[in-house]
Amino acid sequence: MWLRDELLKSIWYAFTALDVDHRGKVSKSQLKVLSYNLCTMMRIPHEPTAFEEHFKDDNEGPLSNEGYMPYLNRYILDKVSEDFDVIEFYRMCWTLCYKKNIYAQRLIISDNDAFKVWCIFNFLSEDKYPLVIVIEEVEYLLRKLSEAMGIGWNEERFVDYKLQQNTKSSLPVWELIELVGLIYFSKGMERQILSMGINEVFSELILDILKQGYMMKKG
Repeated sequence: MWLRDELLKSIWYAFTALDVDHRGKVSKSQLKVLSYNLCTMMRIPHEPTAFEEHFKDDNEGPLSNEGYMPYLNRYILDKVSEDFDVIEFYRMCWTLCYKKNIYAQRLIISDNDAFKVWCIFNFLSEDKYPLVIVIEEVEYLLRKLSEAMGIGWNEERFVDYKLQQNTKSSLPVWELIELVGLIYFSKGMERQILSMGINEVFSELILDILKQGYMMKKG
């Protein structure tokens, strides 16, 4: 079975994307639709009556992430099997959130490559919310991408980047996507080569592990 924590990361982005007022709460009607979509993607029978019964004392809404979590765990995640397309599940959650958080036209990478960076970020991030990636993992990813593109690692360039960050020790996913798709590899880098590098790292860290039937952090 897929690790619950890995699935929750993507669902968290879907939930926060629906929180248009940034109050940490989402309407019941939106969560009902989200629950239906999650069940559909995970091939879990949807129980609309269970949703209404579970939230019968919250008719006024909206619901917080903490308020939604018990339902999500009991009626959806507890019923997850391995018989669903995890990448398409990730893509559904990505589709809900990315246009609200990045200006894709600025990037030198495609939406699909940005999605792959998002998946890699979720894999490397810790299970603490809001999700961030620590600077050591940023270096790890940039090294992997440099190696995949055959350009070699430029230690001086990364040191300069860290100095520009001042005391910043972590990045949210949208800043990482901009770092990879706009800032770090933009000078003299062909889009096709960067795309191939992202795809290679995505295949190694995400697809190959999914094919093995389990999720495991790098050791």
